[in-house]
Amino acid sequence: MSQKPFLYGAGGIILGFIGGIAVGGATSESKINDALSRAMAPGQSAAEQAASSQQESLAALSERLTALEAAMPDAAALSEQISGAVDERLAGLGSDLSAAISKGAEDQKAALDEAMTRISSGLEQSAQAAAAAVASAATGKEADAGGVSVSEPLQVGQTAVFAEGKVRAFVSRLDPQGGSVRLMVNGKSVALGAGGSAPVSFDDKACSIVVMGLSDGATLGSDCDAATPTSEMARAGGDADSPPPAPEDGFRPGQVAMLGDGALRVFVSGLAEDGTAARIAVNGVSTQVVASGESVEVTSGDKTCTVSVTGVGGGMVGLEGSCG
Repeated sequence: MSQKPFLYGAGGIILGFIGGIAVGGATSESKINDALSRAMAPGQSAAEQAASSQQESLAALSERLTALEAAMPDAAALSEQISGAVDERLAGLGSDLSAAISKGAEDQKAALDEAMTRISSGLEQSAQAAAAAVASAATGKEADAGGVSVSEPLQVGQTAVFAEGKVRAFVSRLDPQGGSVRLMVNGKSVALGAGGSAPVSFDDKACSIVVMGLSDGATLGSDCDAATPTSEMARAGGDADSPPPAPEDGFRPGQVAMLGDGALRVFVSGLAEDGTAARIAVNGVSTQVVASGESVEVTSGDKTCTVSVTGVGGGMVGLEGSCG
């Protein structure tokens, strides 16, 4: 019997077995792959969703950062803007402060000028009231007013002459705004303000030079033309062993005393060197010698008034006045 069929059958069986194994193995691997795919599918989906969400979040964050950068100004520009604003504000404050200081200084200067004008005006009026004979500037001539001579307004370089040339007052400097004038009186330099006076002595006589005004020039007044010798003043007041001390609240030659509630204007023209008498003009320009401790009667309107010389000493005279 031939062995070939048997061999063919055995070989077929073996081939079938091997093919079955191969087919079975392929089927198992496919199933495994399918199972793995099904098992990993949710994770992959979640990972893909997470990655997608992360990408979206990063994109949104990038957009917000871009918008924020766009909204923020440039640092240099911001610094320049702030610096400019600060400089402008400081300049404004400096301007306001400067204006306030300037205005305060101008106000103070105006107040000071007004006060000085009032003071100067008051002194001029007092001096003019004491002399009561200010010469008119239009006359251009020296005027004699009953014992008190008044010059025309003098400019720098001009000279006022009194007592027949024995008293000369040369104007060396004039400051109307400052209210002062510098004079050379018989060779002596004196600086005076409006209403100020300087004593003068000549030929045993004592008198005064008074600045009566500084508005149009230096208007000078003097009682030197009617000066009384000091020896006669001493005889009028009697002899004294020694000059008394200066009286309290006294007045010097050239000053004006307002007494009797303003009814009496007493101009002090001169004082005796021994302190025994004073030469005064009461409500006018005529002077008279009154001894220390004596009184004179004058009229003021419808009132009878009395002016008393309470004492003379220390270059001053004490005065009292009353009206009945």
